Amino acid sequence: MPQFTRLVEALADRYRIERELGAGGMATVFLAEDLRHRRSVAVKVLRPELAAVIGADRFLAEIRTTANLQHPHILPLFDSGGADSFLFYVMPYVDGESLRDRLGREKQLPVAEAVRIASEVASALDYAHRHGVVHRDIKPENVLLHEGRALVADFGIALAVTEAGGSRLTETGLSLGTPMYMSPEQATGEREITARADVYSLGAVTYEMLLGEPPFTGPSAQAIVARVLTEDPRPLTAARRTVPPAVEDAVLAALEKLPADRPVSAASFASLLAASATTTGGMHRTRAAGRRSRAVAAGALLLAGAAGVAAGLVLAGRGESADVRFGRATRLSWAPGLELEPAISPDGRFVAYDAGTATNTRVYVRQISGERVIPLTRDSLTVQSAPTWSPDGTRILYLAGGAVFSAPSSGGPARQEVRRRPGNPITSAEWARDGRTIAFTAGDSLFVQAAGATARFLAIVRSANNCRWAPDGGTIACASGNASYVTVGPMFGNLAASAIVAVSVGDGRVRQLTGGTSLNQTPVWSPDGRHVYFISNRHGPRDIYAVRASRDAEPERLTTGLEVQSISIASDGARLAYSILHDIGNVWSVPLGRPLADAVPVTRGTQPLDAFSVSDDGRWLMYSADLAGNGDIYRIPASGGEPERLTTDPSGDFAPSLSPGPAPEMAFQSWRGGTRDIYVQPLDGGALQTVVASPRQEILPRWSPDASRIAFSYFDAVGGIAIVRRRPDGSWEEPVQRVPFGQWPAWSPDGRRIAFTSAISGGSLYLVPADSGAAVTLVDAARPGMPSAGQPHFSADGQAVLFLSYDASGMASIWSVPVTGGEPRRVLELNDPARPVYRPYWALGSGRIFIIVQEQQTETWVVDMSTE
Repeated sequence: MPQFTRLVEALADRYRIERELGAGGMATVFLAEDLRHRRSVAVKVLRPELAAVIGADRFLAEIRTTANLQHPHILPLFDSGGADSFLFYVMPYVDGESLRDRLGREKQLPVAEAVRIASEVASALDYAHRHGVVHRDIKPENVLLHEGRALVADFGIALAVTEAGGSRLTETGLSLGTPMYMSPEQATGEREITARADVYSLGAVTYEMLLGEPPFTGPSAQAIVARVLTEDPRPLTAARRTVPPAVEDAVLAALEKLPADRPVSAASFASLLAASATTTGGMHRTRAAGRRSRAVAAGALLLAGAAGVAAGLVLAGRGESADVRFGRATRLSWAPGLELEPAISPDGRFVAYDAGTATNTRVYVRQISGERVIPLTRDSLTVQSAPTWSPDGTRILYLAGGAVFSAPSSGGPARQEVRRRPGNPITSAEWARDGRTIAFTAGDSLFVQAAGATARFLAIVRSANNCRWAPDGGTIACASGNASYVTVGPMFGNLAASAIVAVSVGDGRVRQLTGGTSLNQTPVWSPDGRHVYFISNRHGPRDIYAVRASRDAEPERLTTGLEVQSISIASDGARLAYSILHDIGNVWSVPLGRPLADAVPVTRGTQPLDAFSVSDDGRWLMYSADLAGNGDIYRIPASGGEPERLTTDPSGDFAPSLSPGPAPEMAFQSWRGGTRDIYVQPLDGGALQTVVASPRQEILPRWSPDASRIAFSYFDAVGGIAIVRRRPDGSWEEPVQRVPFGQWPAWSPDGRRIAFTSAISGGSLYLVPADSGAAVTLVDAARPGMPSAGQPHFSADGQAVLFLSYDASGMASIWSVPVTGGEPRRVLELNDPARPVYRPYWALGSGRIFIIVQEQQTETWVVDMSTE
């Protein structure tokens, strides 16, 4: 007899089961009629395997402890029992929606409403806690919204299941709690769970109501738990400026790792939220004061370390202008290949740099006045990058394997200084003038770590990189928005926009020094700390600029037409090292099944070339390039020809995708609104449309085969795949996030599925239904011998997904895997030294594979500097 029929018959004398409403980890929910009271109810039936382990008597005995909770914001328990082999409990049927439903529809709630809902839930929790009941599973699904008020459901059920099932719960494979809302003590399996675990979960729910996503997400429960245990949540005001500081402080206090650091009760949390409606004082001042007091001590230490630095030559000490004069320049390199990120020693006598290819480099040290070049370490296998010097010049910091190491500047064994951050490799690191404290960046976060101490989170800096200490140790300048520009890998040297920001070491306040609609990179400080030098392409070629650090000011251009890639300055300001990057990219195509030697060029030119795509009919190649000194979008026949320039906005446009059909439109991402947003431009001269614009930064738009939808991903370490649908009147609906992680969306030919990859899982490949349903893994990059997946494309018949992959040595290849699963196979090796493939973009069209063949060459120079 089918299980549903058995259930209907087992409860027939008390409840008439009408239909299934949904299923969760512990129970399936049915809409039923209470025959005795003639009312609609929700009957929740425990999973059969769970019921078998617990047993009816023990479950019913435990659930009685929660049956007497009576509170206006608690959904009451009507009934419970056992019938046949089923264990069930009954609650009122709420004719409304859950908080999860509302967040799925609106994503973010108005601040006042989020605070009200959180306060009502806190009131319910406080009442239950005072009666000895901890919920243990607060999440948006368990908060119902009815007639304008919040009702907490399933109160105490998790406790009842835990106490009744005991250690035998592991037999069911059940994990109590939801990782995104689970407190650290729950995640580590502590036996004693207190009321402060519920406070943490409510903090996570409140965070999601305000920001649109939980504080920690990931592709698996294990990945989320790792972030819960090791990372700090992103501050709310960094993504939503309208959140009052007091609300942010209350929420972040609830999310503290240690229970003792959270509000003492749910009522206390509610009081903090209520106080925020009329004041920004209280806890906000207390927490800020705590941060300032800790920073004052750190700042004093840094200043003491800086006191012994010789004054040297003052470069930017006169008036408003930087007053910089460049003298004799000396070229240090002539060898083919790349010498990147030159870092000049404090005394100006040596330069450290990383050399190799865009995907595989080692750190070397060169004497400026001689020919002596030495490898920093004997390690010839690990990719090394981003060298910086210790203040005394005896050691060099560098990055390897996502962590920070140092080695003697004369060469020798390395030691680890900072471990890799879970989920995010470290993208830059530098010692302060004390020689003991390191500032480093990982993902969207800036940290400071003293020798032998735990890293301290300082500030959110989106896609942070190249962070450098001011001479007095009180400020750190960073590049923000495009860490890939200087990161060894496929996106090295890309054209995306970025900004220079200054971060106060005292309170973590971030202030933008430059605009963010052009490339702004590699900041360094003048010796007196008054100016920040950096490179930018705001006026075409990459040149050196200076900007006043103390207040808002327009950057001053110091060079013209240099095409500099990065800079470094000696401590006394007498010398500056810089590298010049010659980057030429062109699209080539090769027939499917043929070797790379049969490839032919489609575009021809000396431009840097970035993201591109091929139209569904294989007729057109769309690409973004720097042909005119600005990142614009061009169109060219896929068989070759003259390029047609489609955009001219000075902010930079990237990642074009051409819609199918007789009236083509181009979707693309652009900085013209101040962040990465999605736009659509009709190619018949129609008006430009803004499709998606939010602080999350949307990238890589791709049209569905019927041109009714656009899939895109978000620009951060975790990413996310979302879909935006066009209304019949031509306007665009709000986007719907399908998956909270991943990059590179690609539509199946029938428009029913999307393939994507995820960097946080090491490059695994996934498939997700376009409308609803969970993602499935096609290629698990964690399996031994499996390739790491980059940009995917479906085969023309939709039966396979092809993807680009790079091996440990940086060699690229194209792989294919059936959509039904199986072992991936390599279909094209891109290892021809005469046709190097570094960029991660590729395309399929008309039986051909399209790739970017890139030529990159650098020159390293040192120039004497002076001021008047």
